[in-house]
Amino acid sequence: MKLTAQAVKTAMPREKEYRIHDGNGLFFRVRPSGAKSWLFSFSLPGERKLIRMPIGSVKDVSLKEARNKVAELRKLVAEGIDPRTAKAAAIAANAQAITMQALFDTWIEFEKVTKRVTATWIKRHEDRWRLHLKATLGNILARDITRAHLSTALDAMTRKGIKEETRKALSTLNLMMDYGLTRHLIEINPARLLKPKDFAATASRPRDRVLSLTELRQLWQALDQASSGVKTDQTISAMSVITTTAIKLLILIGARRSEIAGMRKDELDLDAGLWILPKERTKNRQGHTIYLSPLAIEFIKALELISVESPFVFASGAGHIHPDTLTGFIARLRGIAKGAKKKMSTDAPLIDLKPFSIHDIRRSVATAWGEHLKTAPHVIDRMLNHQPQNKLVVTYQRAVYADEQRKAWFAWANLVEHQIINKENDVVQPQHRLMGAKRLTV
Repeated sequence: MKLTAQAVKTAMPREKEYRIHDGNGLFFRVRPSGAKSWLFSFSLPGERKLIRMPIGSVKDVSLKEARNKVAELRKLVAEGIDPRTAKAAAIAANAQAITMQALFDTWIEFEKVTKRVTATWIKRHEDRWRLHLKATLGNILARDITRAHLSTALDAMTRKGIKEETRKALSTLNLMMDYGLTRHLIEINPARLLKPKDFAATASRPRDRVLSLTELRQLWQALDQASSGVKTDQTISAMSVITTTAIKLLILIGARRSEIAGMRKDELDLDAGLWILPKERTKNRQGHTIYLSPLAIEFIKALELISVESPFVFASGAGHIHPDTLTGFIARLRGIAKGAKKKMSTDAPLIDLKPFSIHDIRRSVATAWGEHLKTAPHVIDRMLNHQPQNKLVVTYQRAVYADEQRKAWFAWANLVEHQIINKENDVVQPQHRLMGAKRLTV
């Protein structure tokens, strides 16, 4: 006879424990203490041994819930699975279940410890998570995350019109969930089933803006004007000198803006004409040697009066100038007002130039090396610290072409000096442009 909820509620304890069978292996147990609970009695296929498995107290599991639970357990038994083992596995899985926030934190900490990527790379992912993903996804268990959850967060970004950030946010999700997948924290990465095009966030067309020698000359002249000291108070802004010199070195060397901005004095051997970048400061985590021309060395030495007590060449406060400072300076030269990208200043020195950014300078310099100096592509790749795409070349070709690189940098410095700096025969040496630097402190 089937149990009823009322019978379970009113069952009284006896001197000895007793059980009432409800059917399908479900037993209602009452102890002398008055404690009431449920048992599941079963035998595995091919075995005679009878096993009794507790499935909860009456306080926690109702009669209906107990029957449903037994139905699930009977399916496991029919498949030859011991439900006690399955329960233990479920408990273990629940114990290691983590939220998406915890997964993100664990992944980021791993990247920081392994130092495989730059601090800037890590910060961008942290900002992206904090600003766009955390509120929607942070409290959901990582193992329960679905495409619907991810799509909700990404759709919200699409509605804000931040296409590039939406694409990068999907990349953040893929990386952190791949990390969780390899460590068995999740069983599947649903982000891999989503594509940028699903959120109108396909990658932008690669930039191809290249400044000509004439445009580079206009840029150089604008940099000179910005730090010339010809102002109403007849003084030179220390930050203007530092920033304009950094951009000039970008033109002379072709390095990345972050590498230039963070240039350390202990990375330099000016007597040998070397700038040795450690792998921790390069985008691809490969150490890089840059051969400095006499002109580049002259610009670096000219800043010693300003950064005398700093470990950085381009000093600012207790550290160095931020790469974004260079980006913003170029924007101002082009007439773009800070905080209002569509507002233009009509009297900016480079207002008439075709739009370009700080990132385009490196491309322009590399293009000029090939076009005007006829430098071989494989040498240019080494000068830019690019790794060959051909894996066989990466594995077996270890030549660095040091002589060819040095000759190219020196030839470029000569071209810059005669066709960009001094085209109009107005020779102005770096130390003269920094007149008054002795009284500058940063």
